[in-house]
Amino acid sequence: MVKVYGVTGMPLAGKTTVADILEDKGYQKVDMGDVVREEMEQKNLPPEKTGEFVNKQRDKHGMDAIARLTVPYAQDCFEEEQDVVITGMRSLDEKEKFEEEFDYGIDVIAIWAPDKVRKKRRKARGRPEDEKGQSFTERDYRELKNGVGDLVAKSDYLIKNYSIDKQKLKEKVEEILEDD
Repeated sequence: MVKVYGVTGMPLAGKTTVADILEDKGYQKVDMGDVVREEMEQKNLPPEKTGEFVNKQRDKHGMDAIARLTVPYAQDCFEEEQDVVITGMRSLDEKEKFEEEFDYGIDVIAIWAPDKVRKKRRKARGRPEDEKGQSFTERDYRELKNGVGDLVAKSDYLIKNYSIDKQKLKEKVEEILEDD
């Protein structure tokens, strides 16, 4: 039986790190942020336009638009019946779209970290969309408007990711795997 986890949370809460831990455990990783960056690159759009691109996609195609973009990238994982982690889910609509497309239930892992921790991570990470895109606050409001708060509230698991090291985070993820 295929196991699917979705990972959600505010920007820089630690979604990618959790997905990487699951990938190390044998899960195939599908990163919705990577899909957005790939789609933007194909359209020759600069990283600072990420928020605008995402909002236009949702305005045009609905709140599950980024999940729709991601489906073709995830198709192989599901066809091969591999365990999958989808990181970067932002709404219940996206979760429902994936469940509808692939006919698997998704357990959602929400990652939470306070603003001050996420701001430090933003400086350290240095992704182009962090440096040239929307301000920290604008990006948070965009994510909340797009439904990330609802998905976090309805998540199956919550990991508080601050004042812990990567080993402790790995242990928390392993606890989730043991519970399932």
